Amino acid sequence: MTENSKQPENQAADAEKKEPGFEVPDASDGFRLAERAAWHLLEKQGEEVMILDLRGISDVCDFFVLASGTGDIHVKALARHLRDQLLDVQEKPRGIEGMEDGRWALLDFFDVVVHIFKTDVREYFQLERLWGDARTLEIPPEWFGNDEVKARHPGLFSDA
Repeated sequence: MTENSKQPENQAADAEKKEPGFEVPDASDGFRLAERAAWHLLEKQGEEVMILDLRGISDVCDFFVLASGTGDIHVKALARHLRDQLLDVQEKPRGIEGMEDGRWALLDFFDVVVHIFKTDVREYFQLERLWGDARTLEIPPEWFGNDEVKARHPGLFSDA
């Protein structure tokens, strides 16, 4: 076999590594929970909110939700608000860390793990770069104006 005849085979193998069959956004329960978490973080002015799709590259969970807070008090407030809002819909975290310190809070919902950082701590750990092979979806507030998003979350948004 010549080198040229191997090239398309290698390109197809590379494409399979990058695209294991998942699309974000999707209708999975995990993505809906990640999206809901992003909404609640944005409700309290969480910054740089994004979802990382870890399916196929991690056994820990399917999605990370990342957000930044402006300071210790903001990080703690974001974490408390998210915990309370998800408890209201029977989503109980199996673990919570960092709520007292306020530098980095972690809420583990099994398929979805939420990391809320102080801005400087997020820059230090750079989880986006650590998980650089994950599909990444930035979630600005405008994301939730989309009719598809609203359809995935009936009753979440109030028009009042």
